[in-house]
Amino acid sequence: MLKRVGGLKGASELIDTKAEQIAKWRDGRTRPPFFALMTLVSAAKLDLNWLATGDAPPRRAAAVPADIDDELFGRVFEAVQRLYKDERVSLPPINLGRIAARKYGEISAATADPVERGVMIKLIVEQLRAEIRAAQAAPGTGKASA
Repeated sequence: MLKRVGGLKGASELIDTKAEQIAKWRDGRTRPPFFALMTLVSAAKLDLNWLATGDAPPRRAAAVPADIDDELFGRVFEAVQRLYKDERVSLPPINLGRIAARKYGEISAATADPVERGVMIKLIVEQLRAEIRAAQAAPGTGKASA
């Protein structure tokens, strides 16, 4: 999986974590946070079920739909951008776009119902907020962003 995201360096840039920490996850010395794994699996275009069970060979995850719902993508992008601003976390625009695109893909694949999509945006924002705060609280990481 790491090869698909540019090795340890690419993975560390993608999830804003030191390469040494990712190596510890890879080697089984520590356990990675779920959302870091989810981000890496998504970026590698692998199926999260493969990572969780190991029962099947890796499969390519479904691509972002060709027919993009501009309204939904705009709402997801705005919610992610506002979250990072509210949490006072610096996020390069490329990473903001990547996160928003992944979250958009998750939501659009899960449901077409507008009400459910609105609820999912709120849920994803809260999950990201928890990940950001956990990263900020992690002792010795020196990280101010997730």
